[in-house]
Amino acid sequence: MLRLSESSPNAGSSLLKSHNIAFRKNWVLHLLIAIFVLYWLAMAIHPVDYRDFYLESALPFILIAVLAFLYRHFAFNNISYILITVFFILHLTGAHYAYEYSPVDFWFKGTFHSERGISDRLVHFAFGLLMVYPLEDMIIRLMKTKWVWSYVITFSVIMAASALFEILEMLVGLMANPQLAEQYLGLQGDVLDTQKDMMMSLCGAVIGIGCIAGYRYFKQKDPSDDDGREGHKGIRVRVR
Repeated sequence: MLRLSESSPNAGSSLLKSHNIAFRKNWVLHLLIAIFVLYWLAMAIHPVDYRDFYLESALPFILIAVLAFLYRHFAFNNISYILITVFFILHLTGAHYAYEYSPVDFWFKGTFHSERGISDRLVHFAFGLLMVYPLEDMIIRLMKTKWVWSYVITFSVIMAASALFEILEMLVGLMANPQLAEQYLGLQGDVLDTQKDMMMSLCGAVIGIGCIAGYRYFKQKDPSDDDGREGHKGIRVRVR
């Protein structure tokens, strides 16, 4: 009989860092799913624009479906799922306010006398910052590459994903409703909006990679420290 077992040596840290927790036992992931669903329901109540909100909601639901499909074969650790959930919450908050009418935007416009809000830029920055860890973890596990190259590849993937998102955002907006396209794209009268959004993702990615590199630099002299990723051994299969 085949039986799957976890290979985490430290029970205390495996809850967050292990990649081999069975879904039925992963209460942290259950909690994150519940938080996301409840938050989506809350944000779906009287958004600024229903059509825009549902278009913006497509991205997290597609990614969640992909993550659910991959869970048995290639699960991330719970730190990654926490970061992904935080990004989804920020994205849904922006979508609720159509990325233009949020309290943060009104504060920014009033304080700095700007005609344009900042919430969409902050979410693009959060994408670069929060997605670095999950992507770099995936690259290390799939490609067995060294840290330096994992940083380079992670940065490249972040920037490619940011560019692809801008292209898909344009296509979806135009196909769904040409009149809604400008609002969905969040241009707010800025012809350089796409380039500035990508620059914010770049800044977030650089800071995120810097944090990971700094953490490893200060921890590499501690032989007892295990971040749960480089020592990943995968799922063992026992035959009985």
